Amino acid sequence: MNLPEAPKAVGNYITLKRAGSLIYTSGHIPINNETKFTGKVPSEVSVDDAYTAAELCAELTLATLQTEYDLKILSPINVVGFINSEPSFTEHANVLNGFTDKLAEFFSEKATRSAVGVISLPLNVSVEVQTIFMINE
Repeated sequence: MNLPEAPKAVGNYITLKRAGSLIYTSGHIPINNETKFTGKVPSEVSVDDAYTAAELCAELTLATLQTEYDLKILSPINVVGFINSEPSFTEHANVLNGFTDKLAEFFSEKATRSAVGVISLPLNVSVEVQTIFMINE
């Protein structure tokens, strides 16, 4: 599968950091040169579109990892997804499935995960996801 171009850090941080055999990624948001998912779920962005936004977050995360590592030597450990949602929204897990379903296309192992609703996200994006991966060396 072709992955999009890996995003660059736009502030005083790095997009991934290795600590021992673990790799931590910064939060990835669903914006690239062609696509931008912004707005609250479900009032401005449907659950289906937010799922697609989470898929893009996964692709961008994998692209970031691929800048320094062969994906074949990695295993997903933990996924934390933040969904920019209305206070009454309860389908956070259905949105984050977009991310973990995309990971399942690349990895046979599953990660632990948390899906969290938040009142806002940077740039008003619909989803932001951070991860931990393990290097299998």
